[in-house]
Amino acid sequence: MPKLKTNRGAAKRFRATASGYKCRRSFRNHILTKKSNKHKRALCATGRVNDSDVRSVSRMLPYSAKKVLRRRRLLNTEVCVEVCIHAGHEGE
Repeated sequence: MPKLKTNRGAAKRFRATASGYKCRRSFRNHILTKKSNKHKRALCATGRVNDSDVRSVSRMLPYSAKKVLRRRRLLNTEVCVEVCIHAGHEGE
């Protein structure tokens, strides 16, 4: 199977995290004089990609999508192990 190409525009805009993707917020480039300082500070923070858009972003970033899925699996197994230990099922 051939290698998949990464969408380079998406690679510059999105980063994979353990729970999905993060991105920069919009509306922070120009026409800033009419926005309040509080609004501009809120726009500085990085945002998360909405759950409805995760599928399209993961298609554009095929290799980081594998990392996200792998991290989710690791986190789920760690949570499962913790629950089993608290429930008294240490050997399972």
